[in-house]
Amino acid sequence: MPAKRTWRKLVKKQQRHRRRQKQAREREKQEAIEQSARESEPEYQTWLKQQAELEEFKRLTIEHKQQADEEAWLRREALAQRQFQIDAAKHRKEQAEMERLRAQQADELAAMLEEQRMRREEKKRLADKAAAEFEALLQRMHDYMEDTTRCTPPSELQRVLETHPEERLCEFYTRTNCCRYGHSCTFNHRRPMLAKILLIRHFFTHPLLQIGDTHKEYANADAHLEQTPQDLRADYDAFFNDVVDELQKFGKIINFRVVCNTLPHLRGHVFVEYAQERYALRAFVNLQGRYYASRRLNVEFSNLKAWRGAVCGT
Repeated sequence: MPAKRTWRKLVKKQQRHRRRQKQAREREKQEAIEQSARESEPEYQTWLKQQAELEEFKRLTIEHKQQADEEAWLRREALAQRQFQIDAAKHRKEQAEMERLRAQQADELAAMLEEQRMRREEKKRLADKAAAEFEALLQRMHDYMEDTTRCTPPSELQRVLETHPEERLCEFYTRTNCCRYGHSCTFNHRRPMLAKILLIRHFFTHPLLQIGDTHKEYANADAHLEQTPQDLRADYDAFFNDVVDELQKFGKIINFRVVCNTLPHLRGHVFVEYAQERYALRAFVNLQGRYYASRRLNVEFSNLKAWRGAVCGT
């Protein structure tokens, strides 16, 4: 029984398959007949022609759209290429400008370094020249001091230094060899390189000479009242005996004068006049760097013309 039932299923399946095939052939045949009948009709031919024209229109539309899209893409590509070229040219220009600036800065730096080097070399050359001239001047000074047979000093020592040669002479400095304005004075100060008279600034100090310089905090103090002019004279005599013995070691002294003015720029100045310029030069050289009463000596040559206007005091 089971085998018969299976066989029957298979037979029914084949019968259904044959019926479907027959129906499909009949349907296809009927469709072919209908298609032939439609094709023979003028309306169908017109419809086919319209469909063909419509398909052609769609094709042409699609081609036109594709062509327009392609042209638009080509225009965008051309614009992009042009913009790229403009940007590339701008970038090259910026790079060239940066390179030019770098080269200019490098040239300026090289020029600055070269100028600094030349300045250093020039400064060194001038310093070497000045040192050589100073050494030669010291040697001539030494020869002049040692050679007692030579009457005239070297020409280098016969010069006169001027602070402002284009200005008129400072009358106060010309009369006293001192000026309250010092190097800031706008007038001309003339100072000799060699003379018989030495000026030792602020060499003699005493409380009675510093009354005008008392600080306002101690203005009412009476310390200076304990000193008298006799004390000033006694202190000056001790100062005189102390320093003259030392100054006479360099040569014969003709005049020894001290300024007793209380003004700060004149107070305690000492003028020492030697018999010869050689003696004054010897004293000038030996007193450089020396100290007296814990104060370094400030020694220079003086070209005073008269004592009366230059010295008020002892």
